[in-house]
Amino acid sequence: MNANTDTDFCSVPEMLLMLRAPGAGWLATLLAALDEASRDPDFNAYHRAILARCISEQSVPAAVAEAARQRTIQFEEALQATIASESDRADHRLAC
Repeated sequence: MNANTDTDFCSVPEMLLMLRAPGAGWLATLLAALDEASRDPDFNAYHRAILARCISEQSVPAAVAEAARQRTIQFEEALQATIASESDRADHRLAC
């Protein structure tokens, strides 16, 4: 029994082909974000269950989507600050 043909899931080669399509930008973005999240110990089973629920329902409540956008902005700002700080430290080391 092959799990790739017995479920609605597709194989790795099929996903790679899908990612080559011009309209696959969001799929690529979501898969990359999921890969990053899966490496983060703070992204736990409960978070995965919430994500699975949103996917199975094919929607995200509007208030949740807006809160997520705001949290993403905060995350981006924190990431930019970290990158800038590391860059400043690297520049300082080079100047010494």
